[in-house]
Amino acid sequence: MEETIDTLAQNNIPRQSIRITFKGQDFQIRILDRELYKGMTEISILLDGMVQKLIKIKERWHFENSENDSDFANDIGRSISLRYRL
Repeated sequence: MEETIDTLAQNNIPRQSIRITFKGQDFQIRILDRELYKGMTEISILLDGMVQKLIKIKERWHFENSENDSDFANDIGRSISLRYRL
């Protein structure tokens, strides 16, 4: 995805943010989707200044187009799911 923080700031998307701790490091994540609803399988987030998409496959969350850090992606997705009852 070639979206940057500047192009996202021009949109009127309400950016909800959450903080998680993974392996002793704190991360702040901004949710970019306008609505969150039960049964979502894709969530767009802003992580470390980059737009990422989380995809839910068989009850686990993964980063789109990346096999790396599947535990990190799952923790982020699980935190969002618990907070917003997805």
